[in-house]
Amino acid sequence: MTGSGAFRERLFGAWVEIRENLGRSVLQALGVLLGVASVLGGFSISDSQRKRADEMFVKMGGLDKLNVQPRAAIKDGKPSALQQANLGLRDADAIGGEALKSEAIQGVSRQKNTRARIVSAYADQDRQVRGIGGDYIPTNGYGIAQGRGFSSSEMETGAPVVVLGTEAANTFFPKGDALGQSLRIGDVPVTVIGTFQERVFRFREGQGNQFWWRNRIIAVPANLVQRRMNGDAYRRVDQVTFRIPDMNAMSGFAQQLKNLVKSNHRLQEDFRLDDVAARVRRRQSQGDVYDIIFMLSGVLALLGGGIVNVNIQMASLKERVREVGVKMAIGASGREIFKGFMTEALLLTALGGFAGLVLGIGFSWIITKSIGIPLFMTPASFVWAYGLAAAFGFLFALYPAWKASRLSPMEALRYE
Repeated sequence: MTGSGAFRERLFGAWVEIRENLGRSVLQALGVLLGVASVLGGFSISDSQRKRADEMFVKMGGLDKLNVQPRAAIKDGKPSALQQANLGLRDADAIGGEALKSEAIQGVSRQKNTRARIVSAYADQDRQVRGIGGDYIPTNGYGIAQGRGFSSSEMETGAPVVVLGTEAANTFFPKGDALGQSLRIGDVPVTVIGTFQERVFRFREGQGNQFWWRNRIIAVPANLVQRRMNGDAYRRVDQVTFRIPDMNAMSGFAQQLKNLVKSNHRLQEDFRLDDVAARVRRRQSQGDVYDIIFMLSGVLALLGGGIVNVNIQMASLKERVREVGVKMAIGASGREIFKGFMTEALLLTALGGFAGLVLGIGFSWIITKSIGIPLFMTPASFVWAYGLAAAFGFLFALYPAWKASRLSPMEALRYE
C-alpha cells in the first residue's frame, strides 16, 4: 500500500510538472510521437499491401497449389536424339503424380490450350481455347453462373461441349441466350452447356478489373483439344496443377513428383515446378526489407528524439537543483529522486507514444486511401511501435535521473 501510494504521488507530481512546463514537455514527446507514427504507419501500409495480395491469390484459387509446366530441355545448341524423342508433359504425369500421395492431394487439374477461329451467329473471332480436365474449375477459383460444368463422362470422351466466361458469352451471344446454343471452334461444332461467374478483382479502388482476361475463357474438355483438334495420341498438356492444403507435405511431394516426371521423361528436365505458396513467401520476404527500412526510420526518429530529451532534461535539471535539494533535505533519498525523474520521463513517453499511435493510424489511413487499398493493421505493429518507444524512453531517461539522484543536498540548496 505504501509503495502504491508513493507511486501515485510520483505520478501526480510528474503530471503537474508536465502541465506546468507544457512547451518543454511537448518538445520532449515530439521525438517519441514521430518515431511511433513512423513505425506504425510503415508496418500498416506494408501489411495492407500484403493482405490485398493474399486476397487476390485466394480469388485466383488459393495458394496451396503446385504447378507443373513444360519447358525446353536445351536452351542453346542442338538437342540430342534423346531430348528430341521426349514426348513432353502428358496426362500420364498427372495420373502418376496423383498416385504418389493421394491422401494429401485435394485435387488435380490439367489444361491444354490451343488457338482457333470461334464462329457464332453474332461473332467471328480468333481466340484462345482452353481444354480443361480434372478439378480445373474449383482449383482456379471459377464458379458456374448458369447451366452446368462438364460431367466426368464428357471429360473422358472429349464431348463437343463448352462453358463460356462472361465476356465470351456476351461477345458470341449478345442477347444473353447462350445456354443450349451452338458455335464452331475451328471445324468442331460445340454446344454451350454453361457460363462461368464473372471474375472481378481490383487491387486498388478505381483500377481496372485485373481478372478481365479470365472472363474471356472458352473452356472445353481437354481430351477434345488433344484428340480431335490437335490429333495428339500422346495426350500432351500445357499445365498440371496439384492442390495440397498441407503446406508441410508440399516440399516432400514436390521432390517426389520431380523424380517421377524426370523418370518418365528419360531423365531430361524438360519441365518446371512452381510452388505458388513458396513464390508468394519469396515476394513477402522481399517486402520484409521495407519493414526493416520503416523500422529503422522510426528508430532514427526515436534516437534523435531521445538525444533531444536528454539535453532538455539536463537543462531542466539545472532549473530544478534547489527543488531536488529541498526534497533531499526533508528526507527524500537519492533513490526516490531517481524514481521521480524516471516516472516523469516514462509518463511523457507514454503520452507521446499514444499520440504517435493516433497519428500513425491517421497517416496509414490517408496513404492507403490515396493508393486505393483497404487499411489493414495487425496487433504486432502496435506492439512494435509502442515497445520501441518505451525502450528508448527508458534508456534515455536513465542518465538525467541518475545525475539528479547523485546531487549533494547542501550544494543543491546553495545553488543559484
